[in-house]
Parts: sequence; C-alpha cells; structure tokens
Amino acid sequence: MSKKFLVAVVAILSLGAFSSAQAVGVTLRLGQGGLRHDRAPDGVLGGGQLALDIKLDKHPIAISISQEYHKKDPVADSPYEIDRLVAANALYMATVAKKKPEERAVVYAVGYLGGGIGWLDVPKIGNPDAMERGAMFDIACGVNIRAFWKIGFYIEGKYIHSSKTTDNVKVIDFNDIGGMVGISLNLGW
Repeated sequence: MSKKFLVAVVAILSLGAFSSAQAVGVTLRLGQGGLRHDRAPDGVLGGGQLALDIKLDKHPIAISISQEYHKKDPVADSPYEIDRLVAANALYMATVAKKKPEERAVVYAVGYLGGGIGWLDVPKIGNPDAMERGAMFDIACGVNIRAFWKIGFYIEGKYIHSSKTTDNVKVIDFNDIGGMVGISLNLGW
C-alpha cells in the first residue's frame, strides 16, 4: 500500500472517530473465517479479511473495498490457496434493528447484501514462489452489529468465483462459499 493511501485512511478514521455529524458513514471491518474448497486436503481453507465500507447517509448503497486471504499455512504454496484477494463491492445496506435513543446502550444492526469484482493471486503450479493472477467476482451477505460506542462485530457469508485456464490447464479454479466473523469500527452511524 502506498503511504498516501495509508495517510488518507488514518485521517478519515481520526476525523470520523470523534464526530457525530457526518454525511458519510465509514466502517472498518477485520475478520477471520474460511472457505469450503474441494481441492484442499480437508476441504476447507482458513482466511482473513480487512474491509473498508463507505456509505452516504441518505442512500442505502455502500462501496466496500476489501483485501482477503484464504490458505492452509501462513505462506501460500499450493495452487488451491488464495494468497491475496482484492475486491470492490457495491452493497445494499439496511437497518435491521435499532434501539431507541433514550436507552443507555444504543445498538444498531445493519444488514448488507451485494457483489463485486476484483482479482486474486494464487501460487503457480510447479513454482509456488511465483503468483498467478486472475479476475474474480463475489457475492457477500451479512450483518454488522454495533455493540458499544463505535465498536461492533459482524458476520458475513460469501461466494467467490474465479476461473483461469492457461495452455489447457486450469491454473485458477474457485467456485466456493465461505464466511467471516470479526470486529468492526463504525464511524458515522
């Protein structure tokens, strides 16, 4: 990541953390989970996600940019593992539950559903030090619950599809479902 991008993210999060009047809602999500995958020895891959959701207050649509990994070991060395996945999604967000403001603990639950496109990197067949890049699309559905202050947790189900053939050999082959569970920092809602 570039330094300019990191500076911009830190500035947005810093300003949003202490402001209650915003025209944009920003959510940072960090989670763990996995995918069901037929080529893995035990049929599953562990994974993680870092996502940034940006939503205008007056519209139920959010843009979500996420980076994920799905692998068996800390270093991806098999072509069925995803070393890096970057996706841009359009999400429909709707309030599912909201406590009345006069109650002490205000908890919101926001459901979301959407999809998007991106790319993923997997180790090359026969040369795990090199990566093969391919296009992908995904569908995500989940709920983000703000538990206290601006901290919450989320549960997400997802579907990932990516396929690439080189010289009549399938070098990328994902058609998998999975899930994530994690914490969220909710700014602006």
